[in-house]
Amino acid sequence: MQHRRGVRYYFDLYGVYLRLYFRTLVAYRADTLVAFFGGLLTQVSALLFLSSIFRHIPRLAGWDYYELLFIFSVSLTAGALSIVFLNAPFSIHGYIRRGTLDLMLIRPAGTLFQIVAMSQEINGIGSVATGLAMMGYAMAHLPLEWSAGSVVYLALALLSGMIVKFAVLLFFTVLAFWVFEMRSVLYPVTWLFDFTQYPLGVFHPFMRGLLTYVLPFSLGTYYPAVYLLRPELHGAALFAPLAGLLVAAVAYGFWRIGLRHYESASG
Repeated sequence: MQHRRGVRYYFDLYGVYLRLYFRTLVAYRADTLVAFFGGLLTQVSALLFLSSIFRHIPRLAGWDYYELLFIFSVSLTAGALSIVFLNAPFSIHGYIRRGTLDLMLIRPAGTLFQIVAMSQEINGIGSVATGLAMMGYAMAHLPLEWSAGSVVYLALALLSGMIVKFAVLLFFTVLAFWVFEMRSVLYPVTWLFDFTQYPLGVFHPFMRGLLTYVLPFSLGTYYPAVYLLRPELHGAALFAPLAGLLVAAVAYGFWRIGLRHYESASG
């Protein structure tokens, strides 16, 4: 019963943080619009680049334009959702260095929960909208047979992809408990996530292994998209929605180790 009350407590508390976040969006309308259209234009430019390639190449690594657009949009949407709701890894370094983490440690809520709840990022909203629009456009031109199971699978895949990106970045961010500057590492790792917007077959085997086994971004994005397009190529894709939970468990365990070694800003 106590555990159930705890889950309800955190659920309600996160709702409070979300309401504050949406009030911020309304209060700062100009910033919200700039961030929305900034993300929109960034992804539209990527779409134009993709379209220009297929004007000269009808297929890429065995995938046609709409299949590749679907793969691209699944990765884009999952990554953008992570930016909107799970952008915490980019804040942790500052909390540690400024001593703000000390305050969070004495509050009646989990430390990581507080950081996640306060880390919403406006810049990802435009990318989420663009990704969903691209996904709908691609699906309208693909002979996909949708069922309740495939819709649930896609939703779980997007959720898993969002969590995988967060968990991988969190793992590297935890090193900030021992290393002074970690933000310079986070950005290259984030850029590697963008590789999952394209078929892994176009990359060197080293890169495919890196994105599957070391930095398993592709487990929550590329493989689920491939499974929906070509179920005969399922492989590990059937278990891809669980990847988020597995990677998050590892990252959270490492976070707990780092937190135990935290000696305050004056340590």
